Amino acid sequence: MRIRPESVAFIFLLAVLSALPALATDMSLPALTQIGASLQVSPSRAALTLSVFLVGFAIAPIAYGPLADRYGRRPVLLFGSTLFTLASAACAMAPTLEALLAFRAIQGVGAGAGMVMSLTIVRDLFEGQFARARLSYVATVRIVAPMIAPTLGGWVLVMFDWRAIYVFMTIAGAVVTLAVYLGLPESRPASTMLKSLSIPALAKTYKRVISHPVAFGNAAVNALTFGCQFAYITGSPLLMMETLGMSAQGFGLVFAGTAFGIMLASILNGRLNTRGVSPHRLLKVGLGLSSGTSLVLAVMAFTNTLPLGLLIPVLMANTFSFGLIAPNASHAAVEPVPEAGGVASGVVGALMMSVGAVSGSLVTFFYDGHTARAMMGVMLACALLALSIYTFWVRPHDKRWRATKAAAPAAR
Repeated sequence: MRIRPESVAFIFLLAVLSALPALATDMSLPALTQIGASLQVSPSRAALTLSVFLVGFAIAPIAYGPLADRYGRRPVLLFGSTLFTLASAACAMAPTLEALLAFRAIQGVGAGAGMVMSLTIVRDLFEGQFARARLSYVATVRIVAPMIAPTLGGWVLVMFDWRAIYVFMTIAGAVVTLAVYLGLPESRPASTMLKSLSIPALAKTYKRVISHPVAFGNAAVNALTFGCQFAYITGSPLLMMETLGMSAQGFGLVFAGTAFGIMLASILNGRLNTRGVSPHRLLKVGLGLSSGTSLVLAVMAFTNTLPLGLLIPVLMANTFSFGLIAPNASHAAVEPVPEAGGVASGVVGALMMSVGAVSGSLVTFFYDGHTARAMMGVMLACALLALSIYTFWVRPHDKRWRATKAAAPAAR
């Protein structure tokens, strides 16, 4: 029995698919020390299980996009969720760190299908404000996942060892795969089928997406805004626990509170979109808030003034801005190229993960051991660059593209 696209169950399934990466990364965080002891390696080497997962996850969208445009969304989702399930089971039985790293990379490749296809499927079935609203609801569940995943992993470790976490992922993957098989309809329009997967054909399709100023510009805005957030994710443990001397429990509460800002904005964004509020207005508000709060944070860092009473509300406002920007920018990146929706979604995902990886690396590279300057400096750079690209590149080209699109029917 297929799930109706208008139903809450349909959106929830897409949201769970897009949340698999967060489940696979954050749920394993409490187990790193135990993994190291079990496999006789240091915790820092055990942490490589996160890095290799992200490598697989970042590469996957490049392949999934054209495959989905050629063969359909359902086959790609079924392949990805099945691969995730099998790799999770293999992780649970891995005898060595090397084997675990290999299976984690494969698990990342499988998890990447959900993120790319959730955006593509929403774009296939809905347009305009209805698509943006549904992407906001998908983002809400995706954001809640990393908030609860470490706690869930900790509960599993209380009763079992680290391998049980991967057993849990196996069960979750199997349930999602079954739900996709039984309930998810094919959404790819026949008119958008990619005719060939040859290298020249793929290069032509990718060129069409990357050279479109509105599509790639919005993808860049989305990626840079994610880069701002990933700089915070990378630097927040250093800021809260090393610089401010917080306990791990206190840091967890603060991190969950700031993540709540994204969730709140995603829900609000969905409501405003269904009421017809312009996505460009929401993007301008979000980008302005991101830049303004990042500037305040940078001033606080470089003047060594970090009172928690001011720091936490400003961080929450900054994460709130991401909830306004991400659904609107990601939809705007796919909207101009409906004939290459899968490829465009792949570009959005790959660019987002690449910028996030760079921003996180810059934070750790420039961290001086006792201040938040690296984190907040990278946040400010990403936010200002995103605002500049939108203001001086995306918005002017978007106006021209929409004017040309509106004039085309009249010319015929």
